[in-house]
Amino acid sequence: MKTAMSSFDILAIVAELQQMIGARVNKVFQPAERELRIALHLAGRGREDLVIEAGRRLHLTAYPKQAPLTPSTFAMTLRKYLRNARLVKVSQLGFDRVVMLEFERGERYTLVAELFSKGNVVLTDASGVILAVMSPGRYSTRALVGRAMYEPPPQRLNPFELSAEQLMQVLNSGGREVVKTLAVNLGLGGTYAEEVCARAGVDKRSREVTEEQAERLKGVLEELRSSAGREPVVVLKNGTAIDVTPLRLEVYSGYEMKEVESFSKALDELFVMQEYSEAGKEQEQRLEEERRRLIARLKSQCQTLRGHLRRGKELMELGDLVYQHFNLVEGVLETLRKARERYSWEEIEERLRQAESSVVARLQPERGVVVLRLGGREVELDIRRSAAENAREFYERGKKLRAKALGAREAVLRTVQELRELRSRVPEKPQKPARRVRRKKEWYEKFRWFFSSDDILVLGGKDAISNEVLVKKHMEKGDIFVHAEVHGAPVVLVKAGGKPVPESTIQEAFDFAVAYSRAWKQGIASARVYWVKPEQVSKRAESGEYLAKGAFVIRGRRNYGVGSTRVAIGVVFQDDVPRVIGGPTKAIAKRAEALVELVPGSVKSGELAKQLRARLAEKLGDRGRLVESLPVEEFLAFIPPGTGEVVER
Repeated sequence: MKTAMSSFDILAIVAELQQMIGARVNKVFQPAERELRIALHLAGRGREDLVIEAGRRLHLTAYPKQAPLTPSTFAMTLRKYLRNARLVKVSQLGFDRVVMLEFERGERYTLVAELFSKGNVVLTDASGVILAVMSPGRYSTRALVGRAMYEPPPQRLNPFELSAEQLMQVLNSGGREVVKTLAVNLGLGGTYAEEVCARAGVDKRSREVTEEQAERLKGVLEELRSSAGREPVVVLKNGTAIDVTPLRLEVYSGYEMKEVESFSKALDELFVMQEYSEAGKEQEQRLEEERRRLIARLKSQCQTLRGHLRRGKELMELGDLVYQHFNLVEGVLETLRKARERYSWEEIEERLRQAESSVVARLQPERGVVVLRLGGREVELDIRRSAAENAREFYERGKKLRAKALGAREAVLRTVQELRELRSRVPEKPQKPARRVRRKKEWYEKFRWFFSSDDILVLGGKDAISNEVLVKKHMEKGDIFVHAEVHGAPVVLVKAGGKPVPESTIQEAFDFAVAYSRAWKQGIASARVYWVKPEQVSKRAESGEYLAKGAFVIRGRRNYGVGSTRVAIGVVFQDDVPRVIGGPTKAIAKRAEALVELVPGSVKSGELAKQLRARLAEKLGDRGRLVESLPVEEFLAFIPPGTGEVVER
């Protein structure tokens, strides 16, 4: 199974990514230690996410990973240089697993993605000076550190630049099999090397090729290069993807092949499913490691329990022996204490040897102990204590060990219960990543918008230009023009189409006009609003006056009301695809499956958008993962300009 992109895969993906030339960088994220995600926007195509995993892959993804709350230093540096920069060139370094992404924003920058071995990602300026490195380090041939000149890794031969004669020389010079030389020395990798041999009709195990065979091999190489990316497929074995290729390969003729619309999509599906599968294996491995740990702990606890029980029983028996031979023991201890008053320990030991005592086994003066033979067992006694005191000491120590044994038994039972629970636990199935599905945007989504609780479309301008467009292009007879009496407030149109407009819709339009005005940024809870008919709105200023872009003259009677600065942002689903909506609470509550309310506050819009996404995902349960896959920008579009905060509903 493919675990990393080959040089030929990179050749194909670089060709495919030419369609992204001209895209601008919105933001850069580092969701994992060795992974980078670049959010791009291309006119006419919209949002695309480019994923780069050092040492492994580079392609567009429909499964963007959640960005960390705190961006890494590397990601922040890339944002500094690349935000709003335009992608002007995508190229492969020779035939190596290195991709050069060149961006322009006044100055030129190159993002180098090294996809070999452990790999790396490096940002350089136009002269090749390193500005940022994902994983800084010094190596035998180069240094990947800040302010150093970027030096690419030593390059291998490019098979596509060799003539047939040069190709023959390379294949015949090493004494290796043709397939191995193509795979290793010329960087094609095993699968594509076998494909070249198969198509050229050359025995892959031969160690020499003729001129005619070299010509055929050269022709196949050119054929593969020109065909790469035209017919990308996923190769399946028993229903499981084992490889993806940018064209159909003869070496996979016996396998099922599923066509896909792009090589990026094929790579995306393969690597995402690999991560999904690896996550499941990791969970099973963690459970097995936990089981082994509990079994080892149980063995140790059982051993301790048996030791406490055995030693406790022995001590109680020793106490019994002392009492069974009480007079004898007391006599020996008393004799030893009196003898010690007149003789040294050496003299006492000598007298005991001469007496050939069958009771005293030995003396241990340094410990103050005498060992007696009682009932066929040797018993250590403290010479300084009486027989009763020695017996009591045995009983006390025995009782303590019995108490410890009870504690050890409880610990054993707890571990046994943990093992039972672990064996009954089914490994939690890892959550398959949610795929970001493209949705065709409606014409009105170029403006601020919502559908009222009476199902009437309400539009709002985002700036002076969109205010002009709304009035000149979209305002029709029978609509309602709404405006808040706040400097810089947007134009709001109720698209009634001549039908009567309920008071509830008018009030929602009032709230909408105030919430998306400067009243929000100023923290004002409410403001005056009015509505008029389209024929009362004019771009013709009074004599001697001037109207700025986005400004209008209102003539005639105005209908006043009050709007509030409170909005709701929610999620609706269309064919299981989540869509963010926002506007007055009553209107959003009618449509959204989950919503969160906002009021002016102190949280910056970027952080607020992340909070919204997390809250909504939590409220939606199993479908929350689909919401987590939505880009933050979709939530930002409905947050009024300025700071705010979430209010509980």
